[in-house]
Amino acid sequence: MMKIRSAFSNLMKSTVMQAFLFSFVLVLLGVLLVDQLVMPIIAGNFTSELEVPNVLELHQEEAAQTLKKAKFNFEILAEERYSNEVPIGHILGQTPVAGRKAKKGRTVLLTLSKGVREIAVPDLRGKSQKQAEISLNRAGLVQGKILKGAHLNIPIGVVIRTEPMADTFLRVGDTVNVVISAGATKGKRLLPDFEGLALEEVFPKLEELGFVSGKITRVPQEGEAPGVVLEHAPKAGDYLSAGTRIDFKIVD
Repeated sequence: MMKIRSAFSNLMKSTVMQAFLFSFVLVLLGVLLVDQLVMPIIAGNFTSELEVPNVLELHQEEAAQTLKKAKFNFEILAEERYSNEVPIGHILGQTPVAGRKAKKGRTVLLTLSKGVREIAVPDLRGKSQKQAEISLNRAGLVQGKILKGAHLNIPIGVVIRTEPMADTFLRVGDTVNVVISAGATKGKRLLPDFEGLALEEVFPKLEELGFVSGKITRVPQEGEAPGVVLEHAPKAGDYLSAGTRIDFKIVD
């Protein structure tokens, strides 16, 4: 009788264990099924991937509208970069790149162009020809022609001025001509200082000296009357030939 009870007990234990193992396997299969099949289907219904549009070279406002239409967000990065091809305020770079697939609503990072990098022509007056070349190279500009001019006070071989004049903004790699003193004054006329005079007062004096008005650049300047000469090139003290053009910067 004891043997029968023991056998029956062992049988029950085996059946319970088998049932437990069977239940465990079913649960495991259910988890795998949900993870591998059901969840991707649900995720696919709620998140979709779209093609990122190309917004390169578009103005930032147009790029923003394009991305919004395509169901993407955007962020304009603080760091901008110079470009010789892409105008200032237009898109120079984007991440992700155009054509990539990305989730709807993803943020596209945009880099703006700062436009062409411009350099102010350094003031080389009083420098030697070699020093002038070094200064121009450091500024990202190229020394062009070496011209000779007469000057009352600047020694022979020393820079009188540049063409264009100092503080004029040029593109990186542009050429600047350098005028050095030849020391001679014969047949030339001394250019007076016109700074602080109204441009309308300057014209008759130019004509009297035989010089010609050249490029006139208007610059905003608080506290100064419009039309007043701020700077001119060549500068006062140059001996110039008749017909030389004088460029002016005046108050706008």
